[in-house]
Amino acid sequence: MKAIKRYLTSGLVIAMSLVTINSGLAASNAKPVFFPGGDVPARIQFLGNIDGENFFNNGGSAYGNRFPDYVPTTSVKDANPFLRPTAITSFKEEIFVCDMGKSQITILNFKTKQVSKIDYKFKAPVSITVDADGTRYVLDAGASKVLVFSAQNKFHRSFSSAEAWKPIDAAIVGELIYVIDGKKDQILVFNKISGDFVKSFGQNGESTGEFDMPASIKSDKNGLLYISNTMNGRVDIFNGDGKFLGQYGTVPNTASGNFAHPQGIALDRENRIYVVDNSFENVQIFNDKKQFLMPFGIVGNTPGGLNMPQAIAIDYDNASYFSKIVAPGRSIEYIILVANQTGDHKISVFGFLKQ
Repeated sequence: MKAIKRYLTSGLVIAMSLVTINSGLAASNAKPVFFPGGDVPARIQFLGNIDGENFFNNGGSAYGNRFPDYVPTTSVKDANPFLRPTAITSFKEEIFVCDMGKSQITILNFKTKQVSKIDYKFKAPVSITVDADGTRYVLDAGASKVLVFSAQNKFHRSFSSAEAWKPIDAAIVGELIYVIDGKKDQILVFNKISGDFVKSFGQNGESTGEFDMPASIKSDKNGLLYISNTMNGRVDIFNGDGKFLGQYGTVPNTASGNFAHPQGIALDRENRIYVVDNSFENVQIFNDKKQFLMPFGIVGNTPGGLNMPQAIAIDYDNASYFSKIVAPGRSIEYIILVANQTGDHKISVFGFLKQ
């Protein structure tokens, strides 16, 4: 399907409707999978998949597109696959995967090519947030706690709410950590050092400033908070005091630039926001003026395919590791990691192409 309207904003192509995707591995020749496709300049390339703990031992065999003249062979199954990754984040040379299926957090180190785990008996680790000094904050929904680990993955302390709650995701701004409470559909704010409760904002509902199953919270370089309001079909923006500032999307609908069920959120250094929609099974990109730029990802077990995606992370530090599989004549600025709940491949890797 051709795009109805295209134009350039912030260096990205804006596609107001679905775009043609150059997808799939041919029977005898692998071609790069680009987004957008057709005659629209490509901005994102699908690079492959990370399916489990043996990614490095398999030589990166889960890659979808090798160049030049790559001929696909039978997919190599990971001996220790991820089961249900609910969150993914990166810090320097490491990528952290929260696997609810295994109740563990796996760490892939792209410098040493080693895989390790946080040595702790988690109940339901749904998310992990890493501070600038490397401190890890793990949200264990099963234990109803925020668990704090050092940069060396040693358990340090924990904190919780005085009332029954369900921590879902967190964002750090200065000395504060903002935590989504999935039980009351609100944001609880704590001092990240002491764990002392500071304040809360939001409540269950459909009106401005209210939430219905919020799933992800991220902060930008200015300290603004972006919260995916899943059942309300929008992404809300707040300042640090909890004041509502605006939103992406209107009501749940199928038009480009809107959402059905937004989940994971990520922001790049240009303050572009990437929003996962697990009903559309794609990712939509917006600029900081709330303008819709483009979608990427297609449905199914195919190169560039997503299957009930939930989480997303942007990683600048490890992009060079994937440079060997970028299409000839192209290079990537950063990689985009998307965690899938179902399907053959649990983490899809995309590259943002330099222009």
